[in-house]
Amino acid sequence: MSEFKTPGVFIEEIPKFPPSVAQVETAVPSFIGYTEIALDKENKPLKMVPTKISSLMDYETYFGKANKESIKLQDTVDEGLTLVKPNVKFLMYYSMQMYFANGGGPCYVVSVGDYIDDVINKSDLKLGLEASALQEESTIVVFPDATSLTDQEEFYALYQDAIAQADDLKNKFLIMDTFLGESKSEDEDTGFNTVEFLRNRIGRTMHAAAYFPHLKTVLNYRFNEDLAIDHAGLQPANATGGFFAASVADLQALSALATAELAGATEEEPADTKMLIDIAKSVIAIVEEVNVTADGKISLVDVQSYLQDLQNEDEDRDVADITGYITTLKNAVDLAQDKKGDAHGLKLEALKTTNSVLYNQIKKVIGELKVVLPPSATMAGVYAKVDGTQGVWKSPANLGLNYVIAPTQKISNKEQESLNVDTNGKSINAIRTFTGKGNLVWGARTFDSEDTEWKYISVRRLFDMVEKSVQNAMQRFVFETNDANTWVKAKAMIENYLNQLWMNGALAGPTPEKAYYVIVGKETTSAQDVLEGRMNIEIGMAAVRPAEFIVLNFSHKLQEA
Repeated sequence: MSEFKTPGVFIEEIPKFPPSVAQVETAVPSFIGYTEIALDKENKPLKMVPTKISSLMDYETYFGKANKESIKLQDTVDEGLTLVKPNVKFLMYYSMQMYFANGGGPCYVVSVGDYIDDVINKSDLKLGLEASALQEESTIVVFPDATSLTDQEEFYALYQDAIAQADDLKNKFLIMDTFLGESKSEDEDTGFNTVEFLRNRIGRTMHAAAYFPHLKTVLNYRFNEDLAIDHAGLQPANATGGFFAASVADLQALSALATAELAGATEEEPADTKMLIDIAKSVIAIVEEVNVTADGKISLVDVQSYLQDLQNEDEDRDVADITGYITTLKNAVDLAQDKKGDAHGLKLEALKTTNSVLYNQIKKVIGELKVVLPPSATMAGVYAKVDGTQGVWKSPANLGLNYVIAPTQKISNKEQESLNVDTNGKSINAIRTFTGKGNLVWGARTFDSEDTEWKYISVRRLFDMVEKSVQNAMQRFVFETNDANTWVKAKAMIENYLNQLWMNGALAGPTPEKAYYVIVGKETTSAQDVLEGRMNIEIGMAAVRPAEFIVLNFSHKLQEA
């Protein structure tokens, strides 16, 4: 009550409504990994600084693009010119492309280093994880570069660190990948495949979800066109003579034919000049074909001169010279190699003017090679899209993926049984291709599906959202009087928030009373609690859960008429 001392009319506003709960963001990922650069607009370093961005353009402004890979080509007998798939270690930029393409919005990027050292260190990623913990708004953790760690055990140790952080902070959720993109191959030492390895190395947790397999995307790798091309020819690098063995055999047969013709020649019946001319032409054709791919070109001057003399009927030319020429050429072909292709040592831009045909071939194979990525960043985009359009309580499943050509491994219904339902509760969500439907996320479980309360991702993340939102809202009551007036205000505030969630479809029940409850006051806070400064509030929610298994029961009905 104000104290009035001067006569007059005074206005006082009386608050009638309880304070409200401001809902926290639910799908703001932290991407932790290596970037091309890490500078803000004032050129101040952003290494280990969680930086909020809202678009791929923002990312490129502060963190650059993908690492430029060197171009390595290989000539093959069956497919012709092929591009050797680069060993790409740094996947952050490609992952950000997939995140935004699949509905991602504002997020944080923690750059732990650049591309210069060309190595992924677990210690760097762990420091990035610790830096991300300081950003409360971030709720999802993703490691795009983790699968590039050289030591598989470090990969699992990094996830263990992230899970420990999530369990401690209560408001983080880790999206995990398998170390390898396919489960068909087994480790030589243990016999485990990549799915079994993940389950054996990572303990059950309700604060994480795993996805399998990896994804072949529509993205193209970024290549450095200013570096000299490494172009391997048809012949393997460790091969020696005999690569053109078929050509040598053909020359040997022509030599035998010429020798037989010359051996039967006499002064009365000289060798058939027409036959020798045909043999010489065949020899030249064989060697010219070899010269197309041979690193060192074989000289045909002598045999071409011989052919010209025969065609001109030069009497000074010894027709028997043909066998010597064939022997010389046969030895040259036998030693010829094709270790280097035509583009070796050249820059792609230079080929554009000097050899446009080869340039276009190289550009074609570059365009055909697609980026393969672990699915975590893509799923972070799906989480953000679902949260924004339907709500965090909707499972991020039975949804199509953008920019995805196909999973790296096809999964059948039978194979998914062991992925989805594990004896130890460590479910792995499958990404599958369905005819007529495309590529779908076909799983919605946490990495602790043995716990029926926290089996589903949507339930865990809904509680995370409500817990953090209510926690933030209750800050205003700290040091307020611990009495009925405060209890009523706090209860009304929380109930209003839960009622809105119920109306939005997040809570199950025909009435609010069936969907949630809030208990505060003498039922939860004793006199001793008041003396010790504690206010206890109990909140119960009936979270909606996904219909994972839909069973249709059919039966015969007897005819009644």
